[in-house]
Amino acid sequence: MLPTRAPERVARDLFVAHRSWVESHQRRILDRRATLAERPSLDHGRSIPIDGMPHAVIVTTALHRSRSVVRVEDGARLVVERAPHERHATAELLETWLRELARDRIGERLGRRAVEMDLEVDRLRIADQRTRWGSASRSGTLSFNWRLVMAPPHVLDYVVVHELAHVKVSGHGRKFWQLVERYYPDPKAARRWLRLHHDELRHALD
Repeated sequence: MLPTRAPERVARDLFVAHRSWVESHQRRILDRRATLAERPSLDHGRSIPIDGMPHAVIVTTALHRSRSVVRVEDGARLVVERAPHERHATAELLETWLRELARDRIGERLGRRAVEMDLEVDRLRIADQRTRWGSASRSGTLSFNWRLVMAPPHVLDYVVVHELAHVKVSGHGRKFWQLVERYYPDPKAARRWLRLHHDELRHALD
């Protein structure tokens, strides 16, 4: 964003100077959108990641079940057995299951890391933040996006360490990053992964 009184030619000069970067960035965005648009639906063969690994979604109707069930089979298949009178869409069933899995995985990692960092956590909240992977409140609540369960474990671990560090240090200054790097040596790699796979995780169930 330009300063309020900056002349328009400054914007033109900036665009010309960085035109190749802008165009390559636009191409990447369009390529990602095209890839997402070409996916099969959840009910017809889409794969979604769990722990960073693709799992083929297999949807069946189980006539003997009174309620729908989601489970992992053979380490690479995510089976959704829909009850005959199930009203919820497959995406809703998967989100409910993934949220529960996220609470277990994040809770376990949070407990371990809190001990290592000599910190106490008052409350864990599994949420659906639109622009953040995690947050720490002044009241001591740590919130995490449920979609993190789809990321590789080392990336989830980074977000846990990041938010725990905020319990001790607010903001993202030098002291904060020193603390993060003491417990997670390569935060840049994890942040890079989250940037590259943001759309994949954000729209996994769309």
